[in-house]
Amino acid sequence: MQFENVISLEVNRAVQSFAAVIERQHLTGVSQLIIAFNSLAVCYDPLKISYSELVHTLQSLESSEFAIPSLQGRTLHVPVVFGDEFGPDLNDVARQSGLSPEDVVQRMTSRSYYVYMVGFIDGLPYCGDLDEPLRLPRRPNPRIKVSKGSVAISGGQTTVYTVDTPGGWHLLGWTPMKLFDAALSQPCALAAGDEVRYISITEEESKHWDEHRQREWDRQWNG
Repeated sequence: MQFENVISLEVNRAVQSFAAVIERQHLTGVSQLIIAFNSLAVCYDPLKISYSELVHTLQSLESSEFAIPSLQGRTLHVPVVFGDEFGPDLNDVARQSGLSPEDVVQRMTSRSYYVYMVGFIDGLPYCGDLDEPLRLPRRPNPRIKVSKGSVAISGGQTTVYTVDTPGGWHLLGWTPMKLFDAALSQPCALAAGDEVRYISITEEESKHWDEHRQREWDRQWNG
């Protein structure tokens, strides 16, 4: 289902609201709803509901009067070591944006970022919207490997790489926090509608990060 073809908070919330309306109906044959920036994929079993029947049902829902569900995402505070080998593009981003590296970090940590969607690779959040000076295009030459946990920006958005993968975004830092764990019943730490807030930590703190430290962090920041 295609909504207005723009990336905006208003349009994405409309996508999420309609997904919530569909979920409330418990439609026979509908197995999954996948939220993107401005579209909604409705996955279904054609042995339980036909395409034409599904389209008719969705159109009926779209034209009906429903109370818009309250969208209450959570804010996940993510610890980040900025700069040096953890964020090799920080100085270059500062130069391109006309800011100091310290100003870049201050801007990145001064606000939260709305999760528009999760995808591309397992659990990777697409978050926006960056301050105007940080809205840089992708790197001209993508890296063959970006390490899991890398915090990056590109085109007005920020993300945390959840697995090792090639990537062309600008790397500003790294987090020891896991945002994706396939062994968990809910493997993704974030969902569309949540928010991410980066909290700066030291390199020394990151070296001693373990499950105990993560539990302490969650009690302090994500309780």
